[in-house]
Amino acid sequence: MTARSGLSTLIDRWRNLVADTGTVGFTDDEAQIILDSYRLDLYRAELSPIPANIGGTTQYRTHLVGYKDLETVASGTAYWQIWDANGGTIGTASYGTPDYQTGIVTFTTDTKGSARYLDARSFDLYAAAAHGWREWAGAKAHLYKFSADGASYDRQQWFDHCMAMSVQYDRMATLGGASLQVGHMYRSDVTVGSWGD
Repeated sequence: MTARSGLSTLIDRWRNLVADTGTVGFTDDEAQIILDSYRLDLYRAELSPIPANIGGTTQYRTHLVGYKDLETVASGTAYWQIWDANGGTIGTASYGTPDYQTGIVTFTTDTKGSARYLDARSFDLYAAAAHGWREWAGAKAHLYKFSADGASYDRQQWFDHCMAMSVQYDRMATLGGASLQVGHMYRSDVTVGSWGD
């Protein structure tokens, strides 16, 4: 198995969190398996348009996904696809390169606030990092303290360090990679009609 192309940046960032040089630790495939354990799949998630004054008119180019640390389109349209309100696909030529880390899509032209939907995958890097540190700890569980010839050796310190790091990243985990959540509220106690009704 070869790790998906759209995960390369996330795998690099995850390696930094678990102090893995990539030569003696986790393979890309192993990193992908861990990341996939902390993945949230988004299907037709509505993007939230943000109005901005451009040239004296209100335009809607910036759209928030509501989730961060997203797998990129490099993995293919099965893992990243934007749709319009009629179910038509919108290609990358219409929005360039999204900010996958923060979950922001900027369209090249005004969408006029029309609905845009996204199929994507969001990852909880901190939860995956906690998992990675527990994997390191498991690999070092056989280490122990001992004394010999008047010297003391504390090889257990590595295990303790791994467990402390896993606890730290568990505290930072967001479960699903959610960042800014955008909700829609509707009033059911009023009747919507035309002006003058």
